[in-house]
Amino acid sequence: MFTGIIQAVGHIARIEPRAGDLRLRIDVGALDLTGVVPGDSIAVSGVCLTAIELDARQFAADVSRETLACSTLGVLREGAAVNLEKALRVGDALGGHLVAGHVDG
Repeated sequence: MFTGIIQAVGHIARIEPRAGDLRLRIDVGALDLTGVVPGDSIAVSGVCLTAIELDARQFAADVSRETLACSTLGVLREGAAVNLEKALRVGDALGGHLVAGHVDG
C-alpha cells in the first residue's frame, strides 16, 4: 500500500527487453532505499513494482506486457523522470490516502 504522495523523482537509467516484458533500471535520486530489500514494493509513477535488485542509488524491476499496456510505463524512454514512493510500513504517517498501485488487466 502507498499514500500516493511522491517521495522523490527518479529517472529511467536503462530499459532491457525480456521476451515481451521489460526490466527497468531506475536511478532513485533522493529516495532513501535504507531498509528496502529485494521483494519490496516501490511505486513508479503510481504503478506498484517489485524491486528485484537494488543498491543505494538504483533498483531494477520487471514489468509485464500487461502492465506496459495498461499503464504509462510502456511509453517511458531512458532518461525519463518517474515519481517514486516506497511502500507503507506499520507506523508510517498516512499523509495522503491508501493506494494499491496494482494494475488489473
